[in-house]
Amino acid sequence: MKTLLVLAAFAAVTYANNVHLSQSQKDKVQQYTVECMKQSGVKPEVLAEAKKQNFKDDEALKKFMLCFFQKSGIMDRDGRLNVDVALSKLPQGADKAGVKKALEECRTKKGRDSADTAFEVFKCYHRATPTHVVF
Repeated sequence: MKTLLVLAAFAAVTYANNVHLSQSQKDKVQQYTVECMKQSGVKPEVLAEAKKQNFKDDEALKKFMLCFFQKSGIMDRDGRLNVDVALSKLPQGADKAGVKKALEECRTKKGRDSADTAFEVFKCYHRATPTHVVF
């Protein structure tokens, strides 16, 4: 049950403005979330805080973001954002033009390593667009 709450928290963080994921997208988010929580060691409460836009400077959270983005194909091993893949993963009803503009802006963010870059891109995207996905 705790994992489902964290999954819901992460999905709300990743995306949220009356745009809904398909069942297959929900399943992938759940799978990647569980795998990346184990791999990164991120604490559920850190993800819950991220849902509230409290982005703690937490190494495990950064590793979680990188893991999730890499598993979904949104980011490569070197921390480079793939805008086309990210856009292809948006559900119907998302403002793709607005998201593309935000992603193009955010792809220039760089951190001290790939995990830090993933975190900076995530924060930038979250601030730059109101398009967030809920389920």
